[in-house]
Formats: sequence, structure tokens, C-alpha cells
Amino acid sequence: MKYGGFVNPSTTYEKTRQYALRIEELGFDSIHCPDHLIGMNSPPRQRPEDDFFEAWTIITALAVETQKIKIGHVVLCNGFRNPALLAKMISTLDHISNGRVLAWIGAGWYKKEFRQYSFPFPKGGVRVSQLEEAITIYKKMFTEDKASFEGRFYTLKRTLNNPKSIQKPYPQLVIGTMSGTRVVDIACREADGINLPFMVEIPDLPEKLSLINDNLKKYNRDPSEFEISVLYPVILVNTQESLDKIPERSQLNAFVGFPEDIKEKFAKLEDLGVKKVIAMRVMSPDFDHPLDVFKQKIM
Repeated sequence: MKYGGFVNPSTTYEKTRQYALRIEELGFDSIHCPDHLIGMNSPPRQRPEDDFFEAWTIITALAVETQKIKIGHVVLCNGFRNPALLAKMISTLDHISNGRVLAWIGAGWYKKEFRQYSFPFPKGGVRVSQLEEAITIYKKMFTEDKASFEGRFYTLKRTLNNPKSIQKPYPQLVIGTMSGTRVVDIACREADGINLPFMVEIPDLPEKLSLINDNLKKYNRDPSEFEISVLYPVILVNTQESLDKIPERSQLNAFVGFPEDIKEKFAKLEDLGVKKVIAMRVMSPDFDHPLDVFKQKIM
């Protein structure tokens, strides 16, 4: 199992920088920043009016601050950036980071931020169709000398993207989705992996993973070459009393328990095909340094 860390864009940049360096020091595989423009009433429970930094700028800065950890988002919102321009940005950041950038992307879902920043917010099916076209464009921009494409939403005419990314044929392309079967189908057909976020309740994960594996078989994809990842908060406890105080609802959307129990849960997920866990937050009512405990007893 590989492990990724998560930086919170609603804190100060200095705290973000220090956290990313600590994650790298502890041997995590990657660091991720959520691509939102305002806070939302979900973990980390930020109000829309609270401070919230822009994700691409944060990750670009961390590309310079870090040395070896992979860097990316969880996940980029297709509706915020023209896909041809985003491919150019990814190629550039891959050079800045010396081949460490990840290309994780989704269709977008948070209507309020689309409206506030004057981005069109079409129906879900349209956003998924836009994402599907965007994925085709990314591949063309990374692999063709002059990329041309005529779609319903985007058009390219002999578009240049030089220099190409360091990673060949392109940085890891992962699609994020909450539940849509069509997005799962697209990811299993076109991408290098799929990310399931904390909106998918933990008891529902086996069903979602079964769907993903069925789609991989449909497209004759090798599961060993397809990375399934999950994004969840982690709450470590050291006493039964602390565990009993955590609301049942929280336990549906976070990995909660003693370190040895959480390690066992991750092992079961690995048996179902999960290759990476993104620890959205590592918290504890009992341990003073829960991130260190996570490293020592779980990783």
C-alpha cells in the first residue's frame, strides 16, 4: 500500500510548506491539494467566506520546496481551466519538479464556486462529457507533435505543447469520482487510475471497488497497472473511551480506530484492489503526534 498526504488550502502557506516537508520526510508517496476556490461545509469544515488558497499555485510552490515526493491535486476541476492550457501547465510543472507531477482530475461538483467565479455549471452529464473530451486532449497534447481535435466542447488545430513532460508518455492520469458509474467507466477505459473521496461512505467501498474491477475486466485492463486510491480522514485512538466518543456518523466517512485496527482495514482494502490511501487528515484525541504514530504503526 502507498500513502499520500493532504495539504489544507485554508491554512497559512507556511503551515502548508512545513506539513508538506514533514510528509516527505516521513516517506509518504505523494502530497495532494484539493482544487477548490472557496471553502465548503465538509471536511475540513471551512465556510465559503474563510481564507482559501488556489490549488495550482500551492502545488507549484511545493514543487520547489520538496525534493522527491510526488505532487498533485485531489482532484483538479476540469471546469476551471481549458484542457489544452492545463496540459501545458502540467508539462511545465513536470519540468519544474523534475518529473514528479501527477495529473489527477475530475468533472467538478461544487456549484457555488462555479457561480461565484463565473464558470458555467452545466448538468452533471454535460460536465462528464466535457471531462471525457478533456482526457482525449491531454493525451494528444502529451504525445503528438501537433494536436488536433474536434469535439462538442473543445477544438484543437495543430496545437503545440513543447517541451513535452519528462514523464512518458505523460504524468499519471487519475480520474476522481464520487459515485457516477459513467465516470468509473471512462476512468477504467482511459486513465491510469481512479480516486474515491470521503463522500463515498466506507461501508460502500467494497461495492464501488467491485464496479471498478468489473469495468477493468470489460476493457481488458491489467489491474496491476491501474491505481485505485481512496481519500479519507484518519482518526487514531488509544483508548476505548475515546473511540466511544466519536459519533457513528463520523465513522462512515473516516477511518477511525486503534492504529493496529486501521492497519488491518487498509490491508483488507488492499486485498480488494486499493493501492493508495490519501490521508486527508491524521487526527487523534489521544496521541500528541498522530502523524508520527501513523508512520510508525500503520505505514
